[in-house]
Amino acid sequence: MRTIRFRRLLASGTVALALASALAACGDTSSPGEAAGDPVFGGTLTFYDPIQYTAWVPTNSIWSNSQVANNLAERLTWQDPKSGEIKPWLAKSWEISPDKLDYTFRLREGVTFSNGDPVDAAVVKANYDQHALGDKALGIPPDRFFSDYRETTVIDPLTVRVSFTKPNAGFLQVASFYRAGSILAKPYLQKDLNGQGQVTNWIGSGPFVVESVNGNTGITLKRREDYNWAPEGAGHQGKAYLERVVFKTVPEAGTRVGALQSGEAHIARNISPYDEETVTANGGRIEAFPVQGQTNKLSVQLDSTAPILEKDVRLALQAATDRKEINSTVLSPSYPIPTSILVKDTPNRGDATKYLGYDLAKANTLLESAGWKKGSDGIRVKDGKRLQLEIWVAPVYQVAQPVLELLQSQWKKAGVELSLHTVSQTEYESVRNARPDNWALVQGQTSRAEADVLRTSFDSTAQNEFFASNPDRTLDDLVRAQAFEFDPVKRTQAVQAIEDRVFGEGYAIPLYDETQVFGLAPTVHGFGTESTARTWLYDTWITG
Repeated sequence: MRTIRFRRLLASGTVALALASALAACGDTSSPGEAAGDPVFGGTLTFYDPIQYTAWVPTNSIWSNSQVANNLAERLTWQDPKSGEIKPWLAKSWEISPDKLDYTFRLREGVTFSNGDPVDAAVVKANYDQHALGDKALGIPPDRFFSDYRETTVIDPLTVRVSFTKPNAGFLQVASFYRAGSILAKPYLQKDLNGQGQVTNWIGSGPFVVESVNGNTGITLKRREDYNWAPEGAGHQGKAYLERVVFKTVPEAGTRVGALQSGEAHIARNISPYDEETVTANGGRIEAFPVQGQTNKLSVQLDSTAPILEKDVRLALQAATDRKEINSTVLSPSYPIPTSILVKDTPNRGDATKYLGYDLAKANTLLESAGWKKGSDGIRVKDGKRLQLEIWVAPVYQVAQPVLELLQSQWKKAGVELSLHTVSQTEYESVRNARPDNWALVQGQTSRAEADVLRTSFDSTAQNEFFASNPDRTLDDLVRAQAFEFDPVKRTQAVQAIEDRVFGEGYAIPLYDETQVFGLAPTVHGFGTESTARTWLYDTWITG
C-alpha cells in the first residue's frame, strides 16, 4: 500500500475556511490544501463513482452521468463556482434588450465540435429549440428550465437572439448549466431519445471525447488535442492536461476508499462521513463542494391522505427537527447546516434561520393544540388514527438512510411515528411514479446555482414539487415574480418572500445542505467542479 502524508483539509476549527476554499474556481491551478506546482501534461486519471451510468439525455441529472457529461459538452456561458459571476465561454459577449425579453449572443470564432462541425448560430438555435420545446417525433421531452421560451433567431452565422414571452432574470445562468445549456452537434440532435441516451453518440465541443464504454460500469474519455476555447478565467488555455480519464462504477464504499489508499484510484466520489477520517488518516485528501441550488430537504406531498395535510402538524415537524444533531451525529463538517431553502453561496438566497430552530416544546404544543394526544406507546392519536407518516429512502443520496433514521428518533420524541421504507433505485422510481396515498414526504433537491430553481420546483404549472390538489396561488405568484426582477437587491427580497411563504406554511423541512464529498489521492492537482459540484477536469493534472 502506498501512503503519502499531507495536510488534512477539514479541521474542526477551520471548517468555514475549508468549505470556502473547496469551491475551486475555474481559474484555480491547485486544489484546496495542496501546494501549487507546475502543471504536468499526460497521464490517465481513474475516477470511482458509486452510481451506475444510465440514459444520457442532457436533461438527465443523475450524479454519475453528469460527472462525465460536464467534460464533453459546453455552454454559451460559464458560471464561476466561487463568485456566481457569469462569464463568456462559447459566447464571447451578450446583450439584454431593454424590455428584458431578448438575449443576443455573439459566438467565438473557430470553435468546432469533435466531428469538425462548426459551433455556429444555427446549431445553437437547434439546441435551444429542442431543449425548450422538446421534439415529440423523436420522443424528446422539453426541459423545464426554459420557462417562457418563445424562440431562438439566427441573426448571422455567429450571432443568435434568444427570446422569451416574459422576463427571465435567470437565463444567463441557464445558458451556463451543464444539463440545460449544453450545446451538441446536429447529428446528435437528430437522434431519438434512445439514440441520445447513448453516450457514444455525444458530439460536443469539450476538452474530452468518449473513447470507449464498458456497459453501465465504465467510460473512458480521451483528450481532444485541438481544443483551445476554455471559458474566461480557466487556469490555462489549449488542450487539457490529462490524456485520459477512466470513470468506473464501484458501489462499495470500502472499495472506493481502499482504492484511494492503494493508488488504484485517483478520485472517489461520495465519500461517506464515517470514511472521511479513514481517507485523511491514510494519506488522502477530502474536498467538499456545496451543491448550489435547493438544500436537501423533505417536501410535503399535499395530495396525500396523511396527517401532513394539517398545517400545525407540518410546523410541528419543522420544530421537532434537530439539524445540529443530524450534522454532529451522522454527517460531518463537510455538510453545512441549512439556514435557507437554498444551499450556502447560491446567489440571492434568503435567510430562514427563524423557521429552522429546534424546539421540541413548540412541536408538542402545536400537536396538542391540533388535537393529537399521546397514546400509551408515546405515539399521538386523533380520531382513532395514529400520527404516522411514510417515507421511502431516496437511494441516490448516500447519507439518506442514517439521516432519516436519526430523524425518526427525533420525531418520536414529539409523538410522531416516521416509517422508513428502504428499496432499490428501480423500486424507488416505481413507487414514486405510482404515488401511493401514503406518499407523505419526499426527500430531494434540485441543483442549479440560481434562485429561479425555486420557480422550476414549486410553480404548480412546472414541477409542482408539493403536489397540491389546490395550488397555492400566493406561492405561484411569488416564485414567478422573482424571475422578473433583475435588480439584485430587489431580487433577494423577492426570494425571501418565497422562503417566508414556504416555511410559514411548513411545506419543506431542510435536513442538510447538499454536498459532494470527494476523496483525492495526493497525486491529484487542480481538481474542481462547476457551480453544482459536477466534476470539471480540464485544469486537473496528476503527478507521480
